Amino acid sequence: MNVRKWILVPLLLLAVVAGACAAPAAPAASPAGEQAAAPEGYARPEVLVDTEWVLAHLDDPNVRFIELGSQEDYDAGHLPGAVHVDLFADMTNPEDSTRGQILTQEALSALMSRLGVTRDQTVVFYDRNDNLLAARAYWVLKYYQHEDVRIYNGGTKQWEAAGQSYSTDPVEVAATDYVAGEPDLSIRTTAEYVLEHLDDPSTVLCDTRNPNEYAGTDVRAARGGHIPGAINVEWVHAVNSDGTFKDARSLYELYTKAGFTPDKEIITYCQTGVRGAHTWFVLRELLGFPNVRNYDGSWEEYGNREDTPIES
Repeated sequence: MNVRKWILVPLLLLAVVAGACAAPAAPAASPAGEQAAAPEGYARPEVLVDTEWVLAHLDDPNVRFIELGSQEDYDAGHLPGAVHVDLFADMTNPEDSTRGQILTQEALSALMSRLGVTRDQTVVFYDRNDNLLAARAYWVLKYYQHEDVRIYNGGTKQWEAAGQSYSTDPVEVAATDYVAGEPDLSIRTTAEYVLEHLDDPSTVLCDTRNPNEYAGTDVRAARGGHIPGAINVEWVHAVNSDGTFKDARSLYELYTKAGFTPDKEIITYCQTGVRGAHTWFVLRELLGFPNVRNYDGSWEEYGNREDTPIES
């Protein structure tokens, strides 16, 4: 017995040491096709500013605040020092046959010059409609490659919630000689591009209109319906009741569950590219999806053509 014990004990010790030195087992592989975990934060958090940031930069000469909306609303009260832009009158091209198309490079240069903006300034857009107009204006400036553009997240809803007061004082700015950059064609697309990619499994279309427009019962062009294969996620699902964007995890789950993943090329559209730009901002800037384009002509162009296929 004693001999047997003296033999077993060293053997057991060797087994323990060997087990401790062995490499740990590799974790089980993820099931094929499993999506990556939802992000904890925005891909580019700096593109959104809050009320505290706004208050700290109201007198900053390197920051230009621009309100998007009606002249009447602006005149009734605006952020101190903010200038005004009518998105539909000032940031569209009246000479384009399709209503609502982005303004020309020359027109943006003239507009920014009138507003006293320089290429090295931080431009902060805000609105009274859940960042909708601000996101379109943001997309316009990024299309013409202005470096530092941001959105006051929640706009006037957040300003009022913080108990801040508006100014009705006229805002005078010194005109500048702003020169817009060359268009970034990777974030805007055309009807021809859309038609070429209808059967492309690597491209997914996001219809950001309301469900009735998508179904063709709310008709705002010669024909109603949607682009074949497009998935409907209305833009309003990306915002909270207080006007701010939903958190990154909620946004990621919203879009990935609908079929929009970072490995796909995503084309957003609506009626005139405004709601589409809002979703473009969410996917590209907040979630960091690398390949997102806004179809600027949207249903205003697509639904008024006779040669484009439609589903309803």
